Amino acid sequence: MIDPPNQPPGTSERKVELDQAVDYAVQLLVEEAHLVGWGRVEFLTAILDATSARLAEVEEETELEAGGVTLPRAAYPTD
Repeated sequence: MIDPPNQPPGTSERKVELDQAVDYAVQLLVEEAHLVGWGRVEFLTAILDATSARLAEVEEETELEAGGVTLPRAAYPTD
């Protein structure tokens, strides 16, 4: 469902490519969920909740790996 990146990390083209991949994946998930009976807003809200929880886990792991030092958001390798 998701193609691998074609651009090197740190380029604006890679960010565009990632945004397009995520938008497509979310669109497919929302359409599938809607077809089986979930409301679009209901489902998207659940995606936001799940994403927030996952991001909190990643931030906690990153903080632990940095020895308790919280890294600035721009320092994360996925940006």
